[in-house]
Amino acid sequence: MTTRIVLLCEDDDHDRFVRRFLSHRNFGNRDIFTLPLPDGAQSGEQWVRDSYPLELKKVRRRTNVFLVVVVDADTHTVAGRKSQLDRECDQQDVPRGTPKDPVVVVVPRRAIETWLAWLLGEPVDEETKYRAGVGRSVGRRPTRCTACVTRSSDLRMARLRRWSKRVGSTAS
Repeated sequence: MTTRIVLLCEDDDHDRFVRRFLSHRNFGNRDIFTLPLPDGAQSGEQWVRDSYPLELKKVRRRTNVFLVVVVDADTHTVAGRKSQLDRECDQQDVPRGTPKDPVVVVVPRRAIETWLAWLLGEPVDEETKYRAGVGRSVGRRPTRCTACVTRSSDLRMARLRRWSKRVGSTAS
């Protein structure tokens, strides 16, 4: 039976980043379903927080389905952002996520752009906003996450593979 992955992401950058990571882990596009992103009426973070309990409930009822939740820490800590998801579960009367649940919660600190900057070989810290400079060229629109990784040097790809193995071993 095929393993299916449901992505609950804050924005398109998260979706592309996770899809690229999963493709390196031998998951195809047919194995991955991204929940439709909000239309802009609310923040992506709020939408993830509001949607998490229902999606957690759904994934618990199914076999061979995993939920991957991606939400930036922004100015919060990773633990603080995860506790917000737990509080939302409490408010919606859904039992909090446990290590036995088929769920991975990814919280980039400060934002996904921090991870992209690191993968591109830039020195980073978790307090600086990297939104303006990551993946941009003068006078051009931002490049897609997949393009950043695809065009990177062998060294950067090796860095991604090492990171992927570390994340893969800790997610199990």
